[in-house]
Amino acid sequence: GYDPIFIPDGSDKTFAEMTMEEKNEFSHRKKATDKLIAFLKEPTFA
Repeated sequence: GYDPIFIPDGSDKTFAEMTMEEKNEFSHRKKATDKLIAFLKEPTFA
């Protein structure tokens, strides 16, 4: 894949050099999941 050559903005490491926790800071899926969790915890939703 592209992990050995991709360096995201704001980082000095490639994805291949990052831990899973570091990769999650750049993950659009993680950001979307965090927003969904916050939404589901809102009192107006429950």
